[in-house]
Amino acid sequence: MSITLRARPLAVGFAALTVLAASACSPKVDKETYEADMAAVRADISGLDSRVGTNEEQIAAIQTRIDELESELGELRDEFDVTVARLENGIRFTTPVHFAFNDATVRSTDHELLNRFADVVSHHYDGALITVEGFADPAGSRAYNQRLSERRAASVATYLESNGLAGANMRTVGYGEDRLVEPGAQGPGESGLVNRRVAFVIDYAPEAPASSEDMVTQSQDENETT
Repeated sequence: MSITLRARPLAVGFAALTVLAASACSPKVDKETYEADMAAVRADISGLDSRVGTNEEQIAAIQTRIDELESELGELRDEFDVTVARLENGIRFTTPVHFAFNDATVRSTDHELLNRFADVVSHHYDGALITVEGFADPAGSRAYNQRLSERRAASVATYLESNGLAGANMRTVGYGEDRLVEPGAQGPGESGLVNRRVAFVIDYAPEAPASSEDMVTQSQDENETT
């Protein structure tokens, strides 16, 4: 995802025109007052430039971390046969983490993948919001499958938290028997395994930075209240 900050407006011209307009309306403004006003304008512009530059650096750093995260997840994709898809504000990470029939216990065969997943996300983007999505096969009632999918998501979230992912940055959701990978696949053994699963959504969307126009308005408001 590419995040672009809008071009900075000509704050100098706007601010200078404001001072000149004020001077025109007040013919008795002396040179000292005018120069003091212009000095204040220059100081405001300097502060604005600094804040815009900081935002641009932060956005560049975020993009670098996103690229690194996707690269690491790509390695997991190749090694564990997972699917990584870019979303508008995040990444969907569909894993081969499955469950036994009518069970929400994390299988030992899935520990390695979950451990690697926790390590990658913690290292490259520990501030991301992780949503653990749980699913069930269509055997049993819809209401029961909903509860079972929620238990599966919670079980995986607990495991990830025990391996370094901050619980405050994780949430769980169950989709029951909706969004089946293979419609109709259900029952004990391997027959419904593909539908008894979890997936992850890594939401890395940063809080939108204030635009240059917002900063100019804020600076003017601050001047009016001081």
